[in-house]
Amino acid sequence: MIKKEHYNVSTTEKRVYLLKAYAGMGIGDGIISLLDPEKIDGVVIEALGAGNLPPLAAREIKSLMDKGVPVVLVSRCFNGIAEPVYAYEGGGVKLQEDGVMFVKELNAPKARLKLLIALSAGLEDQELKDYIEG
Repeated sequence: MIKKEHYNVSTTEKRVYLLKAYAGMGIGDGIISLLDPEKIDGVVIEALGAGNLPPLAAREIKSLMDKGVPVVLVSRCFNGIAEPVYAYEGGGVKLQEDGVMFVKELNAPKARLKLLIALSAGLEDQELKDYIEG
């Protein structure tokens, strides 16, 4: 049976951005450094493979999360699933330890909508994580 959840959301004015990971992401003044944590509400990243990022990008993402910005990871692979497999800096295990949330069965645009709805409904902390990863 499919679990259904309902949230009374009358507006979706949150700013949730969608980024596609790439080799070299995070080097110098990359795209992540352009995000102002004071002006965004969340980020969804299409990660490499099973949910990995270049190490420098992982550091920049950690910095965003330290400032209260929730970050969600999906796989950019057509039939891929983002999950914590590799433990190197930028690997899914380390990203999960840092607080990145993983969406397993949605593509990036749908994961963005899921995060947008959750934030608009006021979900935070563990409740947000449970909804995103559930």
